[in-house]
Amino acid sequence: MLTSILGARLSWHFANGWVFEPAIVGPDIVDYTLKEGPHAGRHAIQHFYYQRVAPGVETTVWYEESGALVHITWYLETQTVHRFAALPAWLAEDMTVYRGDNQDPAFIEKIRKLTSTKQDWPRHILNDEGYFKVI
Repeated sequence: MLTSILGARLSWHFANGWVFEPAIVGPDIVDYTLKEGPHAGRHAIQHFYYQRVAPGVETTVWYEESGALVHITWYLETQTVHRFAALPAWLAEDMTVYRGDNQDPAFIEKIRKLTSTKQDWPRHILNDEGYFKVI
């Protein structure tokens, strides 16, 4: 069993068909590529806040360049997760615009333009379960 999510390299799955692989969890970042899902091909490095809630239960939370807020609770023993995310309305309407790399200045410029010209509200809430495998 993992003793912490920090330092893990994962294949990370959600019921709606999203697969993040690889997802590498560092001491204060998650580096992921979306392999399957509505914005497959997205690569991002997100700086997060981390908390060990209890033995075998940890949380990470981050704010994405789109304005999306993502909170993951990691259950290490069962290798399951709970995701709560609040996505801007414009992003939920067409997730394909999120294909790209948040380390690419041209991609960031495109997302900044969308955040300044598109509707943020009402937020689309993802409140779901998933699992992960160490790879």
